[in-house]
Amino acid sequence: MVDGSLIYHRGFGDRRTAVRDPRPALAMSPQVFTAAGQVIASRFYPLSAPVPPHGRPAPLRPDPAFQRQYLARRAYWASFFPDRTLIAESGSTVRILLHNNLAQPHELRFHGAGPAGADVTTGKVAAGKTKLLAFPAPVPGTYLFTDPGNEPVERTLGLYGALVVIDPRNAWRLSPGGAEFERQWLWLCHDVEPSWARIASRGETVNPIATPAVPRYFTINGFSGFQALAITTDDEFNKRRKEDTLPSGHPRETDVRNFSASSSAGSVRTGQLIRMVNAGIADHQLHYHGNHVWTLRANGIDFPRSNGRVSPLGDVVLQQWEDTVQLQPLERKEAMLPVRRPPEVVDPVWEARTEDWTYPMHCHAEPSQTAAGGMYPGGLLADWVLAAAPVPESGLPGTVEDEPHHAFRSQVDFSSDQPHEGSPETEFALRPDVALEFDFFSRELTFPDGSEHEVWSFEADESGRGLPAPVVRLTEGQVFHGTVKPSKKVHTIHWHGIEPDPRNDGVGHTSFEVTGEYTYQWKPDVAERGNPNRGSAGTYFYHCHVNTPLHVQMGMFGAIIVDPPASSTAPTGTRRHSAEGPLYDIATETLLAPYSLDPRWHELNHAAGLSGEDVGLNHFQPRHFFLLGGALASRPKGDRVWAISTMRANMVRPGTAPTLVRMVNVDYYPTRTRFTDAAGRPARIAELIAHDGRPFWNTPDPAGPAIQPSMAGQPLLTGIIKSGAAEKFDFLLRPPAAGKYTISVDFLHWITGTVLATRTVTVTAA
Repeated sequence: MVDGSLIYHRGFGDRRTAVRDPRPALAMSPQVFTAAGQVIASRFYPLSAPVPPHGRPAPLRPDPAFQRQYLARRAYWASFFPDRTLIAESGSTVRILLHNNLAQPHELRFHGAGPAGADVTTGKVAAGKTKLLAFPAPVPGTYLFTDPGNEPVERTLGLYGALVVIDPRNAWRLSPGGAEFERQWLWLCHDVEPSWARIASRGETVNPIATPAVPRYFTINGFSGFQALAITTDDEFNKRRKEDTLPSGHPRETDVRNFSASSSAGSVRTGQLIRMVNAGIADHQLHYHGNHVWTLRANGIDFPRSNGRVSPLGDVVLQQWEDTVQLQPLERKEAMLPVRRPPEVVDPVWEARTEDWTYPMHCHAEPSQTAAGGMYPGGLLADWVLAAAPVPESGLPGTVEDEPHHAFRSQVDFSSDQPHEGSPETEFALRPDVALEFDFFSRELTFPDGSEHEVWSFEADESGRGLPAPVVRLTEGQVFHGTVKPSKKVHTIHWHGIEPDPRNDGVGHTSFEVTGEYTYQWKPDVAERGNPNRGSAGTYFYHCHVNTPLHVQMGMFGAIIVDPPASSTAPTGTRRHSAEGPLYDIATETLLAPYSLDPRWHELNHAAGLSGEDVGLNHFQPRHFFLLGGALASRPKGDRVWAISTMRANMVRPGTAPTLVRMVNVDYYPTRTRFTDAAGRPARIAELIAHDGRPFWNTPDPAGPAIQPSMAGQPLLTGIIKSGAAEKFDFLLRPPAAGKYTISVDFLHWITGTVLATRTVTVTAA
C-alpha cells in the first residue's frame, strides 16, 4: 500500500503466481481483442496511432479565434490504458481462459456485457479447474468485470477489471455518432479492506455482516496518494502514471452542444473523455477542480440532450455539467473534460501564463482522501494539467513539463511536507467589486439537539462565530477578493465549483497553504444568451483544503451564491436564478445543507494523521445529524449554529414567483431527499433547475441556442433527489395547494446504504 504496508490481495493475473512471489501477477496488462481475431498486448489504442509523449497530446496549431488557446488534432492520438484493462474492437470475440489457481471456487463475470445488458459469466470454477469464456464484443462502452463471489468480498480483495469496447471505425468517439474526443482515460476506483484481507489470507471465509467493511486504502488505477499523483522518486513509475491516469492537454475552446465541431481540416473543438468505473464498495464522489465535466452516459445508457427526466431513484437523466460526479459501487459513467480556460480566472493572470496549471481531481467523500487512518492527501485522487510550456522554434506548446515536480520518497513525506507560504502577494490584483475577510476561529457551539462540540470555521465582518461560515454572494462579472487570515496553524480556502487559476484555487499541493494571510481573487463567468458553456450563476460552497477530511468536518465551510446581473423584467421582490433562468421569490429563498458530525473527530488536533499516525480519519462514524441553513434574507447573526426545521414556500398561482431552495450537501455520506404532502404521500413538487452551479440545459441543436428545460416546457419535476457528498442542487418548490408539506433528508451510509438518520423540514405553503 501507499504507506508501505503489505495487504493480502487476489487478482486476475496473466501468469500463475505463488503466494510468496515478490512480483505477483495480480493484474493483467492491457490486451486488445481485434476484429480480425488477434489478441495483442498493448498499453495503448488505436494500435497504429501515434503515442502522445507522457500521455499529453500536442495540438495541431494555435487557435486563430481565441488567444492562448489551441486546436486539437482530430482522430490522431492514441490513448493509454492502465493494468486490469481489456480492450475489444466491435466485431471481435472476447475469449478468456480462466485458470483458478486459488483454493476456493471463483467466478469471472462481465457485468452487462451480454445480450440486452445481461451478464456474461464463467459460473463457479472449482479450485484447480479451467473454464473457457467466449462472447461477442458488446456495444461500444465501458464495462466492469469482477468475481461476484461472497458479494462484495472477492472484488474488494482485488478480483476486478474493466472491458472497454471501441468501434475501430469510430475510434475517437464514445460510440458511432456519439461524442468525439481528443484522447480518452480510464479511471478504476477501488477500496482496500485490510480486515477482510487478513481473514482471507488465512484461508477463511469473510462474513461481511459479522465483519463490517472499514476501508483503509482507496485507489485509482491501483495506486493512492503521492503514487497516484506521479511524484515519487521513480521516474519510470511516474511516466506510466502520467500516461495512463493523469489527464493533460492544451487549452481549447469547446462547445458542449457539438463535440464534433471542426475549425479546419484535421482539427476538432472537443475535450478528453474520462471513463469512470467504481469497482469498490464505497460511494465515491469524483470532484474536478479547474473545469466542470459534461456527463454523457451512465451504466451504458446515453443521456439525452432534451426531454430529460428524474429517475425513480432521484437521478437526473439529461446531459449536464458536473463538478462532483457521484459514482456508486459497480457504477460506470463517461464524461467529457473540456480542457478549457478556467472560467473564473481574471484576464491579466491568464494573459501572463507561462507555466503548466495543475488541478486536483479527488473524491469528496472525504474519508477516501486518507491512507492508513490518516495521511492526507493519501487516497483516491489524481491531477490534471492545463499545459502551457512553449516550444520557441514552432510557436506551439510543448508536450511534456519543462521542470519536473518535486519528488517524494514516501507518502508520509508528501503528507507532512505541503508547501507553506506566509503572506504571499496576489498577482495582478484588480480593484474588487466584492471583498471579504475570513478570520479563523475555534470555539464550542451548541447544536440543535443540545450537544456541544468544538467548531473551527471562518467569521467575516460582523457575522459572528457561527456554523456554517458566512454566505458569499456576488454577481456574474464582479471581481471578488477573499482574504484568509488563519491565525492558527495553516489554512486555505478552496472555492468549490468556482474555477480560477491554481494559485487562487486554494489547494495546498498545487499551490500553497497560508500561514499569514492571502487574498484570493476570481471573477464569475458572465453568461451569453443561448450558450450553455458560459455563465456562473448558481450555488457553490467554500471550504478549507488543508487536511481536508478533518477541517471540513470541523466546520470550515460556507455557501457561495452567484447571481446573474439584475434583470429589468424581474418584478419587485423577485430575481432570476440565472440570466435565462426562472424567476423566484427573494423573501423565501432558502439554503438547505445536510451535515453530520462525528464527535471523536472534533477532539483531534490540526495536523492529525499527516505524519503517518492512525487517527481513524478513514472511519467516519457520525452520531449527530443536522440540516443547516434557513431563509437567506433573514439569517441571524451571532455565535450560533444556523439550522432549519421549518420554512415558508409560495404555492403555485398566477403572479407569484416560486420559492427557491439551494441545497448543498456538506456531509461526507450520500443523502436522499424526499418530498411528501400532509398525508405522507410522495409529492412531485421540486423542479430541479441547476446542479453544481450550472443550470440544466436542453442542447438538441449543435448549431443553435440551448434552452433550459423549464423554459422549453420540459421541467425536471421530482419527488426525490439523490445527492452525494459536495453535490449542489437548486430547485423550485411548486406545491399545488396551500398546506403542509415535508422535505425529508435521509443520511445514508457510504458502503451499506443504510439510513443512519432522517431529518425533516416542515414546509408551509401559502
